[in-house]
Amino acid sequence: MYARIAAIALGGAFGALGRYGVGLACLRAFGDRFPYGTLAVNAIGCLVIGMLMHAGLVAAARLPTAAHAGLTVGLLGALTTFSTFGYETVRLLEQNQPLMALANVAANLLLGCAAVWVGLSLGRMVA
Repeated sequence: MYARIAAIALGGAFGALGRYGVGLACLRAFGDRFPYGTLAVNAIGCLVIGMLMHAGLVAAARLPTAAHAGLTVGLLGALTTFSTFGYETVRLLEQNQPLMALANVAANLLLGCAAVWVGLSLGRMVA
């Protein structure tokens, strides 16, 4: 029990730092007209959770429960940013940019679901 809590806390710390780093990198590379950082961490998180959930469900003997919780709940929970996605979408609407808001929703949903599919496929290839 304590190992799982420690793994989640450690994963959360790394996930938060990763989110911050990806956000800064995207801001420097692409500017602030579109929330690329949120899109990037959500897509990365979807890809990784697809792989980890396959590993956790099919190859559980290779990934201890505490490590699985640390990676999914901790790392990916802190890395991905659904609440930020919602806020940024509403802000785009408030700024009278409905097409950008729609693009943000579509890009996050399509890229996120595609990344989960790719992650599951990669996980199955490795297992």
